[in-house]
Amino acid sequence: MDRRAGEKGDKGRGTVRRLLVINQYYAPDVASTGQYAADICSGLTSYGFEVHVVTGEPSYSINSPDAPDFEILNGVNVYRVPLGNVKGREDNKTRFKGYVRFLRGAWRLARKLLRLRKFDIILTFHNPPFVGLLGALLAKKYKIRFVYIPYDIHPDVLVATGWRIPKLFVWVWGVVNRMVFKVAEKVVVLSEGMKNTLVHGKKVPAEKIEIIPLWGKPELDATSSDNLIREELKVKDSELLLLYAGNMGILHPLDIIIEAAKRLQGKSVKFLFIGDGAKRRYLMERVKNENIKQVSFLPFQPVGKFIQILVSSDACLVTIGKGLENLALPSRIFTFMSAGKPIITIMNPEADVAKIIRENNCGWNVQTSDELAELILDLLKDPIELKQKGKQARKTYLNQFRRDKLIKQYAQLLK
Repeated sequence: MDRRAGEKGDKGRGTVRRLLVINQYYAPDVASTGQYAADICSGLTSYGFEVHVVTGEPSYSINSPDAPDFEILNGVNVYRVPLGNVKGREDNKTRFKGYVRFLRGAWRLARKLLRLRKFDIILTFHNPPFVGLLGALLAKKYKIRFVYIPYDIHPDVLVATGWRIPKLFVWVWGVVNRMVFKVAEKVVVLSEGMKNTLVHGKKVPAEKIEIIPLWGKPELDATSSDNLIREELKVKDSELLLLYAGNMGILHPLDIIIEAAKRLQGKSVKFLFIGDGAKRRYLMERVKNENIKQVSFLPFQPVGKFIQILVSSDACLVTIGKGLENLALPSRIFTFMSAGKPIITIMNPEADVAKIIRENNCGWNVQTSDELAELILDLLKDPIELKQKGKQARKTYLNQFRRDKLIKQYAQLLK
């Protein structure tokens, strides 16, 4: 641990609130939770918080960049637990090994920090599983307030998506969750549906739960299309470019998009997938084997390149599996809205995201590949509707989901 962050101790501390955050992922790692954690932590420094983060070495993907054991990043003291070069999430053994190494190292490092100085609040997200237990145990031991932010509700998400988890382990996980929810002073979730799951399914008192949605990562201005990037992607001006960007994982019924693309062979539409995840290799093999020429894939892109692609797309696709609507929320919708892009949601119409789109007239919802294909055929005939809904998406974002507005809510909650 770097000594510089602790040399002054508590002398002259005044009214500064000191916050200890624990999460396996943090910037510059590309994991969504880590990126949002970095936004929250750096944003809180402008509200008078002194923030210390215990995180792991960047490890979300095999190509995760290296980062120092300690650095001050945008005003935040960041301490990284060595993971022994364990990187990536493509197989469960690697993922589990990273989880165990982080939890063991984070427990030691957090206790060392808590012995060095006085903290007012411990905050954990949900990566990896059981990190909330670390926060709860440390909060009880050192008599500190504890705030828990589960951006996904586990193990429910895994069970609902067919993961083969032993019943005994699911039971133990439930016991751990009950303890974490009991110790937490506040639990922050992303949507009304997730709150209902905790209140009715987990018996968490409603007054403990705060709803604070997400914002765009990155947060963009609505700009015109970049013709050069469309040329690079081999997309003609007369073609619709439909973008799926984000995790290609177990939560997302992406075969619906592939099946719609297969039906639309020869039409003026291209589908572009950007990102990584457990289903990426399978999807690429399916496209190759079935000779679906209108679908292409790119890995996670540098921010500048991703922005160019996004602003050049005509609409964005967002999916979540049936039965998972109240367990997780696809965050990329907010980046798409900030860029003024209409959204096509592929999910239960009662999902929170689908409701946002419907109630604010920002796009459309479909549930099957046939519905998606029919919608795209209609849009090819009426491109003006795309622009109108894109403008409405941008307006809705500015009114409801701007980063500065939401981080202010976190500051108010923690104070």
